[in-house]
Amino acid sequence: MGWPRPGAAAAAVALVATLCLGGCGSSDGAAQPQQAQLDARGFFQDYVTAEGAVVRHDQGGDVVSEGQGYAMLLAFALDDPQRFAKVWAWTRANLQRPDGLFAYHWQDGAVVDATPAADADTQIAWALSLAGHAWSLPDDTAAARRIAEAVAESEIGYDAHGHPTLAAGPWAIAPGHPVQVEPGYWTFPAYAALAKLTGDHRWQALTAADASHLSAVSGQGSALPPDWATVGRGAEPASAPQTGTAPASGQDGLRAIVWAACLPATHDLVTRWWRTLAPTARVGPLTRSLEGAPVSEGPSPLSLVAAASAAEVAGDTKTAGSLLALARHTAAEHSTYYGDAWAALGQLLLSGRLPGCSV
Repeated sequence: MGWPRPGAAAAAVALVATLCLGGCGSSDGAAQPQQAQLDARGFFQDYVTAEGAVVRHDQGGDVVSEGQGYAMLLAFALDDPQRFAKVWAWTRANLQRPDGLFAYHWQDGAVVDATPAADADTQIAWALSLAGHAWSLPDDTAAARRIAEAVAESEIGYDAHGHPTLAAGPWAIAPGHPVQVEPGYWTFPAYAALAKLTGDHRWQALTAADASHLSAVSGQGSALPPDWATVGRGAEPASAPQTGTAPASGQDGLRAIVWAACLPATHDLVTRWWRTLAPTARVGPLTRSLEGAPVSEGPSPLSLVAAASAAEVAGDTKTAGSLLALARHTAAEHSTYYGDAWAALGQLLLSGRLPGCSV
């Protein structure tokens, strides 16, 4: 992924400390809305084609459905209907399946993996619901409703008590087996928007259910959210290892912290996670043990955004601002699709530019 050379992380921290002597946060919180918008526009300039494809230049020039969802949310936050429409048009034409969900992976002019990813499906529907309402676009509202219904039919499973959970995808719900979940997919602001849009009892119950599942898989906040977990089939929710590795909190688990920061009902959890993250927050590794120890070398913008979100919820706005500034600096110094997306998206969430996120 092009990690910084030795010593670069320490230099970045020193630079941010210099920049933040007067405080990195605005009076309304850690994020600075104008900077957030600049970084969102920079993401479009660097990764989004004129046709609306979000190209991962640092990962072989491919496209994933997750990136299309991120770009639609960024375009909405920028109040840019034209950009939004281009990204949605490309996504619809190239990735949407007959069932309404989206193929996960596209490269060299064709879909190479038609498997859907529930985070992208949910976030695309959320973005469309926001755009349809804010910009009076009935076609986008109808598209959001169709996708939300498809997610509810194919990507929502149930725990041992009959409560719903968002699975990793349709493949993750198999008769006789627990539901496979990625807590980082649990996009709480999207749940609320899609519940309001559809009136579907499954979406209406999902926020409380997955908030409870998140608490369970993290030991009520004593551990960080895992990348993978299992829910259902007679057992309580539990973290699950990936093949050949111990359970960890990485690209998926750390996202769960950001989305949980958006939901007041999970703020106690997030505050506990901040106590775990605080001693090494500025190290910013992309992977941590569930106990919080850095596993990978860093820093990673997502990790820094997750820590900033937790610090903001815990009331440490000054540290949150410093961590966001470090995330921006890290993304600028070592530009990657994923890092740049989360540096921009995290700031927009923390600055209140996306409805439904109450940090």
